[in-house]
Amino acid sequence: MKKTLKKIANIIPYLFLLIAFILIMSMAISIRKGETPTIFGKAIFLVVSPSMEDTIMVGNIIFVDTEPNKLMVGDIITFRQPTNEDLIITHRIMSIDEIDGIKYFTTMGDNNYESLAWEIGFVDDFIVGKYVSKSVALGNVYQFVFANGFNMIFIVIILIFITIGGMEVFNIIKQIQLAKEKELLEEKEKMIEEEMNKLRKIKEDKDE
Repeated sequence: MKKTLKKIANIIPYLFLLIAFILIMSMAISIRKGETPTIFGKAIFLVVSPSMEDTIMVGNIIFVDTEPNKLMVGDIITFRQPTNEDLIITHRIMSIDEIDGIKYFTTMGDNNYESLAWEIGFVDDFIVGKYVSKSVALGNVYQFVFANGFNMIFIVIILIFITIGGMEVFNIIKQIQLAKEKELLEEKEKMIEEEMNKLRKIKEDKDE
């Protein structure tokens, strides 16, 4: 039981490393394709503009609920810029006006002095979701890995495999050493047993 738990404990760090790497890769590929990357039902984005500082900083990874129950004034939302849907914006809702059953949203960045023309009175068709949290750590990892393009990915992959390979080689060497020590110990015990048998036989011969 203890050996099984030890093996599981040894695997866990690799598992977390693999999951983190897969998540970052998935996010990066989706962003580069212009798609909305998601993790466990939450959209994820890299912040590249200081318009929401100091609430959300440049380089942060943000998580966005794509199916919020309700949007209210004061909520931070992520939406596609109405005049250029390729651009993804994350700003705070300043007002919600309802006309003939249609809601019109106006937003503004916390670091801006006023709402820009394209974020005044847009409909919810452009809204991706509601901001729920951020991660500085994932943002730092993303920027490190992709700072120099996909070449850095291969460097990171190589380093990961070198590290894992080095640890495996170390474990193999350790196992070989333990096997040799066990073999030597068994040989010594065998020799001792043989000598003891010889001594017993000599004693028996004398007694006769």
